[in-house]
Amino acid sequence: MRVFPFSPKSNAKLCPGDFWALPLRDGSYACGVVLQLPPAGTSGVKVSFLGGLLNWHSAEQPTLAKISNCRLIEQGVMHILAIQQSGKAILGNIPLEANGIEPLECINGNIIQKGYTPVRPWQREDNDVLPSFSYWGYDIITANAHKHFLGSLLSA
Repeated sequence: MRVFPFSPKSNAKLCPGDFWALPLRDGSYACGVVLQLPPAGTSGVKVSFLGGLLNWHSAEQPTLAKISNCRLIEQGVMHILAIQQSGKAILGNIPLEANGIEPLECINGNIIQKGYTPVRPWQREDNDVLPSFSYWGYDIITANAHKHFLGSLLSA
């Protein structure tokens, strides 16, 4: 049994559904969530994970009750330092499937993936509707939260 909050040093203790607070410039919070752990053989397999930004914003830190049934708005492969440098600690775990949270479909080269999972071959029209599979730097999730919820980038 895991005890919350905890500050991860690697992804060994992370589980899909783990969430953390993203403090924003105005004192409010957004919420990051672990979506998937990387498959064996993936670069950075011990320190990376597929994480996402939930469509949730509040004056108080996220809790399981507050983020239930929120949707995912962006995702990217992140380093464990993204948690350490933003929210510092995993606050809890939300059952992803039960709350309708799942990795987004995205383009990765010539295939369409749902998170890390290949779905089908890429088609030209996918460029019009799907984002690219992306890798985020440590502060990108916080910058994206500022963009979505405060209307400006982190440094603005």
